[in-house]
Amino acid sequence: MDDESSLPISGARPVGRPRHRRRRPVPASTGVLGAALLMVMSGLLPGRPAHAAPLGPVIRADTNRDGRVTADDDPGKDVWTRGRGALMLPNVDDDQRRCPAAGPTGARLPDDHLVACNDAANSVVDGAADLADLAPVRITADPHAEAGTTATVTTDPASRDRVRIFAERRGRMVLLGPGDRLTTGELRHGVALGVEARDFVRDPEQWAGFTDLALKVDRGGVTAEDRVRLRVAPLVFEHDLMPIRSLMTADHTTGPAEVERGKRYDPAMQPRPVHPGEAAFRRDLRRGLDRAGLPAPLYNYPTGGDVWMQDLFKTAYASIPAPGGREHRVTVVVRSADVMPGTATREFPLRDASRSAFPLLRGPGTGVIQQYDPRRVGSDDSQYYGSFSSTGNFGTLPPYTWRGRRYPVGRVVYGGTGGLESPDPSFVRMLAAQGYQRPVAVDTSWLGVGHIDEFLSFVPARNARGWVAVVADPVLGRNLLSDLAKHGGGGRALVRGVAAKDTEDPGLTVADALRKPSLTRGTEIAERGIDAALRTLRDQTGLTDRDIVRVPALFNRLDVPAGYPRRDLVANYLPGAANGVSTGTGVYLAPRQHAPEAGGRDVFEQAAEQALSRTGTRISWVEDWAYSHHRGTVGGEVHCATNTLRSLTGTRPWWTERD
Repeated sequence: MDDESSLPISGARPVGRPRHRRRRPVPASTGVLGAALLMVMSGLLPGRPAHAAPLGPVIRADTNRDGRVTADDDPGKDVWTRGRGALMLPNVDDDQRRCPAAGPTGARLPDDHLVACNDAANSVVDGAADLADLAPVRITADPHAEAGTTATVTTDPASRDRVRIFAERRGRMVLLGPGDRLTTGELRHGVALGVEARDFVRDPEQWAGFTDLALKVDRGGVTAEDRVRLRVAPLVFEHDLMPIRSLMTADHTTGPAEVERGKRYDPAMQPRPVHPGEAAFRRDLRRGLDRAGLPAPLYNYPTGGDVWMQDLFKTAYASIPAPGGREHRVTVVVRSADVMPGTATREFPLRDASRSAFPLLRGPGTGVIQQYDPRRVGSDDSQYYGSFSSTGNFGTLPPYTWRGRRYPVGRVVYGGTGGLESPDPSFVRMLAAQGYQRPVAVDTSWLGVGHIDEFLSFVPARNARGWVAVVADPVLGRNLLSDLAKHGGGGRALVRGVAAKDTEDPGLTVADALRKPSLTRGTEIAERGIDAALRTLRDQTGLTDRDIVRVPALFNRLDVPAGYPRRDLVANYLPGAANGVSTGTGVYLAPRQHAPEAGGRDVFEQAAEQALSRTGTRISWVEDWAYSHHRGTVGGEVHCATNTLRSLTGTRPWWTERD
């Protein structure tokens, strides 16, 4: 049994005798955001006094992060560092499925109303599952407390509206308000508390994610105080080394509003194919999952016609330590900050198909959040500068260690220039404010859609890092065509296995393609853009050529209308093999290439298979030409048209990151 006796505890003091600690200065060059982020990562907040120790009860949390609350947690409990400090979950799931997805009459709820409902929105503990989401905090027993001794537990003013404290009373967890007093009897026996954060850190200038719990004990007018500090767990985004739990595809036969209004929906039931190529797309995805040893059925998601599943949301999680070295987690679906031009309104600003996450995914252990700048509603930015805010433009570098920096859950990577060709600034600010998975930005302004998944993905590998980057190589693609032409294949059709009417240039041969100005220029633009992106990754992450697998690609320079502010934009002319999905089990789902053959083999497919085989990865080809590649102005591939929920079994604790 833990020692609950009254001991002198570092970090507690009698009120009225503070001793002040000198704070480390923040360099002036960091600016306001830099200073705020330094506070997020270090745990420093202004004006924190040190404390002497009182006699009597003390307050404890899991400061040493072993999943238990014991006397071992006392040293340094009132400060928070990357290596030590108690954690609390953002309680954003819906364990009792009490949150409505529509109004009483079936009216659609505004986006902000949908996202406002979760377990942290009420002041009760919704059953055992909700209780498990509370961070354990203990007030030690003081068997000799004199009659009339009472106490309060309060948060600091900055976190008062962002954190809730519950106390166990008569076998139930009840809300403990700032003025609620713990009785002499409770203090004699000790009190079990539970703490929840009501949200993540969004903007460190508004809230840096910390709460200081103050226990104030009143013994007939003599008051003593003890404190413990907690930080809210960050959003941690899933990465491609995690095995797929559910591969999600769009159901075009059902709209989001139908499911919101209560239509019975089984995601495992395969819908009737609606779009050209949809049946073949689904068939090949199923074959690929079988090859990967993943028997779960395709998970169907109602979009009402929106093909681009990857652009709707990104899946993350938050976790805190649990006994036995485990993690207790809540899954978090993060809606895209994609404010759609022409359809966004103040009530419904975001992509409509992403709303299905509320009735379909939100529930026990899973929450849905959103972050966007409402000033973008009505702006032409998305129309003229591409969909940089879509979640297809965000990925996660898998875990790695480099130069003493340890990233056990990897790092966020996204495309943008920091200017207009960039995601929603408030969304990016939220990512940086987590303090972990430090985001890396690479320039994707040369791409028509502007998404990083058009040329970059990740798969497990048998190397020191445990993974490689799969990178589109337009020079390799052009060289393969040149070699084919040199050996008498110049007259072959560039696009094989597709009806001429379903191609951009019917009758285009290999020789024609090598002379086509838009393909020549597209190769140059893409080569320059990809090389620049890889330089950034080398500088930021230590990526080397051994960590890169190049697969052939063919990029085409787009014709843009007069007056369009972005120039020299490209898109994949043939399906881009780098735009695929890692199953996490050694199989990679890639779009069938439809390139010319040599010796009975597709030259692009053969080159990609050979390149990835050296890493231990096998490719399962997916037919996506009609369904996604040849759709709209630019199109997309397997990654663009799917989304994933990945297994969190065996994740590494984010709090062991050393940046």
